[in-house]
Amino acid sequence: MSPWQEHNLAAITHHLAPLRHSPQGILFERQSAYNHIVVRRKHNQLLLCYRHQQSHIEEVQSRLDPLSPLDLLSPYTQAMLLSLAWCPQPQRILCIGLGGGRLQMVLHHVFESAQLETVELDPLVVDLAARFFGFCPDERQRIVIADGRSHIRTLAAGTTYDLIILDAYQAEGVAPHLLTYDFYSECRACLGPHGLVVSNLHASTPIYDAARKTFGAAFRYTIAGSVPSGNIVVIGSDTVSLDLRKIQNRAALAEQFGIRGLPLAAWAKHVSFRTPYRRRAAVLRDSGLPT
Repeated sequence: MSPWQEHNLAAITHHLAPLRHSPQGILFERQSAYNHIVVRRKHNQLLLCYRHQQSHIEEVQSRLDPLSPLDLLSPYTQAMLLSLAWCPQPQRILCIGLGGGRLQMVLHHVFESAQLETVELDPLVVDLAARFFGFCPDERQRIVIADGRSHIRTLAAGTTYDLIILDAYQAEGVAPHLLTYDFYSECRACLGPHGLVVSNLHASTPIYDAARKTFGAAFRYTIAGSVPSGNIVVIGSDTVSLDLRKIQNRAALAEQFGIRGLPLAAWAKHVSFRTPYRRRAAVLRDSGLPT
C-alpha cells in the first residue's frame, strides 16, 4: 500500500473500532421519509437493511466486517467491480445509491487520484453510512442528497464519467424511473470516450425481464453476470466491446489487479454469465410510467 492508503486504512479502522464490540441484534432502527431502516449486528458483520412495510422482511443493502473494512462481502458488489476489467483506471466515477458506501470506500481507497460522486436520496442513509460503515466524504469523495435522475439532468454540459454505478434500491427494488430506456440514454450521454454503466438488478422483481431487455436495448455492447443471491449485474457501453475473455483470462486479471489488492480473478469464479430472461418483455420507457 502507498503511504496515503496506509493512512486511510488506519483512519477507517480507528473510526470503526468501537463497533467491533457492538452487541448482537438491532443497533439502530428508524422509519425515514423513504425507507424503514435497520442496522443490526449478526455474528461478525454489520448489516444495513431496509424493511418491507407489508411483510416486514428485511432486505440487506450492505455488509461490513469491522475487522476487514475493505473486504466486499456481498457477491453482487464483487460482480459490479468486475467492470474494472474493461475500465482499469477510472478517474471520474458517479454512483447513484449509497447504502453503506461499500463500493465507494473500496474505490476511493484503491484509486487514489479518482474523483467519486455519489447521489443518495435519503439523508438518513448518508448519516448511517458514516456512523456504522466508515463512509467518510472528503475532497475526492463527494456526496449529493438528491434523486439520482434529477441530479444527472442538472449536470453541466460536458460533464462525463469513466464509470457510472447504479445501485439505488429501496425495499421494493429500484424505482421505475431509474430503469427506463430514457434514463439509460441520459446516463450514456454522461460517459467519457471509454465509459461504462454498471447496474445492479434482481431476478426476483416483477419488472426484471423488462429491465434486462431495456438495458440491452440502450447500449451497443452489454454483458450480464449473476450471483447466487439473485442479483444480476449488467454492464453497458457504446464504445467498449466488453469481450468476455477479459473476465475469463483470470491469470491476467490477477496480475492486473493483484497489486491493488482487488481479487477480481477470485470474484469472477462466483459469477455466471448465463443469465436468461424473457426476450418478449417490453422495453421500459418514461411514457409508460405512472404519472
